[in-house]
Amino acid sequence: MKKKFKPVVNKIAELAFVSLARFRRLFGRRVSMVVGTFIGSLLYLATIANRKRYAETLDSMRLMSPSEDDKELKRTLYKVCRHFGRFVMEGFGFPLLDKEKIDKLVTIEGMEFLDKALEKKKGVVLATAHFGHFELALAALAILGTPVWFVIRTVDSPVLDRLIDSFRSSTGVKNMKKENAARNIIKRLREGSAVAVNIDQNAAFNHVFVPFFGKLAATFTTPAIMGIRTGATVLPLLSFRDDLTDSYKVRIYPPVEPPLTGDRKADARFMTMELNKILENAIREAPEQWLWIHRRWKTRPNREDLTAHDRDMKIINTHFHRNLVTS
Repeated sequence: MKKKFKPVVNKIAELAFVSLARFRRLFGRRVSMVVGTFIGSLLYLATIANRKRYAETLDSMRLMSPSEDDKELKRTLYKVCRHFGRFVMEGFGFPLLDKEKIDKLVTIEGMEFLDKALEKKKGVVLATAHFGHFELALAALAILGTPVWFVIRTVDSPVLDRLIDSFRSSTGVKNMKKENAARNIIKRLREGSAVAVNIDQNAAFNHVFVPFFGKLAATFTTPAIMGIRTGATVLPLLSFRDDLTDSYKVRIYPPVEPPLTGDRKADARFMTMELNKILENAIREAPEQWLWIHRRWKTRPNREDLTAHDRDMKIINTHFHRNLVTS
């Protein structure tokens, strides 16, 4: 039954994508944001209807706001869904973007960090997340002249996958599929390009467990490992939507560097911890702009994971204690 139903779902998704893209082109951005709010309301109702996902989402939100009651958390959840409904409609406008429109819509802070990193000709790993409008942030960089590759998952529907890729590439962002991407990432970094990687999804592989809102979360080590292996600069990049001005602020943070403990695994864990801290602080600043409905803490650590965590933390703590004593 599932195999027969899936193509129908994919076809509906493809039809919806094409229809919304046409709507965005015909009626403009302002009207499309109203439609985005409606899409967000549907997402909110669907999340509540899925009792298990709804309960998991509220549990996740309590990690950040343990003192808030269900009513307050539910209000924030609605804002989250509204934000991502608008996110979708904003994305349909990508083929219409140019430098003039980007200058009006997006402000970039910390561009000096990216410029300095690119000058080294060793590539840049942009550690981003499903927060604000990460796709628009990368589109802005590409339109302004930065060579950007984005590591993304292949969508189940081949037609929908091609459509989404075409909208992203219309801004100059190049697509890199996550499946077996390691060699391609290294190649692009050695070319001196910027490679963007989302760090906030539950990582079922190539991960370490590091704290995120006080709870160990399986986190991809790709930015840290690639930075250590290739010498590329690792820069956190996040974007914030400002509802008052109907615009976005892209924030490029200072480089996250390995502590050089003498142990690559410990160095990678430390860098991954730092990236999580930066993202956590951003989410606290604008909790309605992160995808809370994602099952971020789905994968749980086993005994080997905890042993590795304790080992690396011992190396990290010893390293910083030694440097403190000798300084």
